Amino acid sequence: MPRVIKMLAMAAVAAGWASMPAAGQDAIGKAFSDALFKEEQITRSVREHPDVSGLQKEEMNAILQARDSLTGFFAALKSGDKVKEYLNPVLASRYSDAIALRRERFGAETYLSYEIFDFRINETMTQVKLRYFLAQNDRGDALIRQRAITFERAGGGWKISEFDNFDFD
Repeated sequence: MPRVIKMLAMAAVAAGWASMPAAGQDAIGKAFSDALFKEEQITRSVREHPDVSGLQKEEMNAILQARDSLTGFFAALKSGDKVKEYLNPVLASRYSDAIALRRERFGAETYLSYEIFDFRINETMTQVKLRYFLAQNDRGDALIRQRAITFERAGGGWKISEFDNFDFD
């Protein structure tokens, strides 16, 4: 009996949410904003983020998937395994291996964390650009660098197509 009451209460709550689409959309927008701009092991250095209230669910998902690819790329860069899997074929052909990519684009620093502070997504949702702060440690000196990466949709995921393009308007 308590199980039935619990299920009825959950159904009532769900029905209440369905009757309030604006409040539901605000909750989705807040959850998306929290997920995209969440702090990644460093103190937040930017207090104001772009307004995400006008984004559609598909746009939110695309941006979060690109962010997940960025996290995977940094993990692969650290381990040296499968880094080129995160790059589109044109970009991957520019580097002989993970060491060459790291040396040219990121140097010898140890990366501590990153924090996204801005993004752009094109109208067709085939390209996402993320701007982020990258916290690094170079021989004991902590550095914060501003970087950008552009992702393009490839199959069911996202591949890096460009590094360090700061052409946001």
